[in-house]
Amino acid sequence: MSSEINQQFPLALKLDSRATFSSFWSAADSELISALQSLAAPAVAPVAIDEAIDEAIHKDQPAAGWVYITGGQGSGISHLLQACVTLATEHQLSAMYLSLNELIMASNAEDVNAAATMAGYFDGLESFDLLCIDDIECLVDQPFWQEQLFYLIEKLKNRSDARLVLGSHSLAAELEIDLADLKSRLKWATGFQLSVLSDEQKTQVLQFKAERLGLVMSAEVASFLMNRCSRNMADLSELLARLDQQALSSGRRLTIPWLKTVLDC
Repeated sequence: MSSEINQQFPLALKLDSRATFSSFWSAADSELISALQSLAAPAVAPVAIDEAIDEAIHKDQPAAGWVYITGGQGSGISHLLQACVTLATEHQLSAMYLSLNELIMASNAEDVNAAATMAGYFDGLESFDLLCIDDIECLVDQPFWQEQLFYLIEKLKNRSDARLVLGSHSLAAELEIDLADLKSRLKWATGFQLSVLSDEQKTQVLQFKAERLGLVMSAEVASFLMNRCSRNMADLSELLARLDQQALSSGRRLTIPWLKTVLDC
């Protein structure tokens, strides 16, 4: 991105540098990962986005180049959207990650003047090669921002090479939003639902994340954490980050006796 774009879209800069495709355990969602990596690459499918949109309208088919990801809390939606932006920028594409939750909080919905000022934030977003918009579920009870996203999507559908990735904890068809036209356009995107991980898969994710942090974690230790603490992946990831800070005393090897001395869960 140019410095001009950086100044115009300050919220776009809050990327987690650790959120990459290589740091995401993808064994359960390989088809989605492949689709996202293709979108973040210089070349995309030859079908023009506007032609695909027309097909989506008349044949009820997904629009090429548009993806809608759903999953539970801590499933990794934000991680994947930011990974898309990181990969796209590595390919010299202009890309932006936008959290609607952050935007709505920053706008202070009760302050009309503040909301009007933030509305300009959407101007020009359609010019990015790849646009990743997170927290779609936060549009519920936000008619002002529903309209802003609708107008942005209308601009995007007129671009033959636009790529759009949307993230939400709710399926597009189940969103309780008032603007019916926006809801219908969200359903044009190809839908992917992140897999609900089994306990065995969660232990594998824990070991994967621990290895990336330089920690040694056996399957037995991972199972111990699963049985002792919350099984929500967001909570487990936060716990692992805390253990990483304290692991020097254990020589970077996580053992059950050592964990019993430091865990508060």
